[in-house]
Amino acid sequence: MGNKEYPKQLINIKNPPKKLYIEGNIDLLNTNMIAIIGSRNCTENGKKLAQKFAQELVEQEITIVSGMASRN
Repeated sequence: MGNKEYPKQLINIKNPPKKLYIEGNIDLLNTNMIAIIGSRNCTENGKKLAQKFAQELVEQEITIVSGMASRN
């Protein structure tokens, strides 16, 4: 947490993670973020709704973070 790149939004939470695995643009760690979590076996309708929701968040310049879910 002494690393200057550690996300500022995590510093003040109770029990912040000691280590983070980051893939991609590290500068995005200090933007407004949301995680989208869902089923690995979702319906086609669920997939379409999640994609629409994600697109709307991106249009609002909100970074979407992943918990390392499988990519399809």
